[in-house]
Amino acid sequence: MKVLTILIPVLNEEINLPILYSRLTKVLVGLKKRIRAEVIILDNCSEDSTPSIAKEICSKDSKWKYVRYSRNFGYHGSLAGGFDLSTGDALIVLAGDLQEPPELIPQMVDYWEEGYDVVYGVLEERNDSNLIKTLGAKIFYQLIYFMSDSKLPISATDFRLISRRVVNAVNSMREPDRYLRGLVHWVGFKQIPFKYSRDKRIHGKSIAGIWYSTKWAFNAMMCFSHLPLRAVAYFGLFTMLGTAVASMYFIFVRFFPPAWMPVPPTGTTAIILILLFAIGINSIFLGIMGEYVGRIYNQGKERPLYIVDEKINFK
Repeated sequence: MKVLTILIPVLNEEINLPILYSRLTKVLVGLKKRIRAEVIILDNCSEDSTPSIAKEICSKDSKWKYVRYSRNFGYHGSLAGGFDLSTGDALIVLAGDLQEPPELIPQMVDYWEEGYDVVYGVLEERNDSNLIKTLGAKIFYQLIYFMSDSKLPISATDFRLISRRVVNAVNSMREPDRYLRGLVHWVGFKQIPFKYSRDKRIHGKSIAGIWYSTKWAFNAMMCFSHLPLRAVAYFGLFTMLGTAVASMYFIFVRFFPPAWMPVPPTGTTAIILILLFAIGINSIFLGIMGEYVGRIYNQGKERPLYIVDEKINFK
């Protein structure tokens, strides 16, 4: 019988975790004739009673396992640990905030049994966001699709089933600045989307505010696109050509002013504005190149993606 690993990243989910345990247990009971399941709670150093609740669940259900990291290594660092520790023939990433319905897991297993290596969720409707966040998400997905070299699917989420060979391929990539959706899509193999609606978060507060979402989107674009660097070169070329044309024009009208220009331009104001504009643009471009250099530096340090503090129910 095939084994399915379910990864549940959590951070301060003391209210949601017992509810999720109840709902997921019902789903797994319905699947027990088809698969054998293991569930791994990935605790990114919660500060509430999440650890004690997780340990209580593990004590009464041996299928459930618990991992606590030494500190908060971020969402993707947490998942990297789950990928490494998983033993199943496939794994599913399921959020611990109850916004992804666990009742959809049988549908994902159906696709897996049909031979698909990746079954990824695509948001049909967002019930969890305000207008600004929804609009920002749409803009981001269009940008990442346009900018990425591998054309990442629009509105795809981390709620997905991933086969063992895809998991092994992702595990071989130890880059510190990670974007799971991009890595899984880049690996390839047979992939299929399924549409679903994300539920509204009932308990607790999401950490994914405007600033966090902006940083996350920026990281995704930097991880899977060289377009920002190419844009620097293209802009430099067009600026050089434009400056040459403008310079010739100003030289011409300085000595041969047209009739509609009673006072020839002195150029002082234009020079100051051009210099300020150039300084601003150079600062932006240096920042873009510095971001890429910083990522190369982080990769060269080869620090671990996560450090485990405690594990329960692992053999």
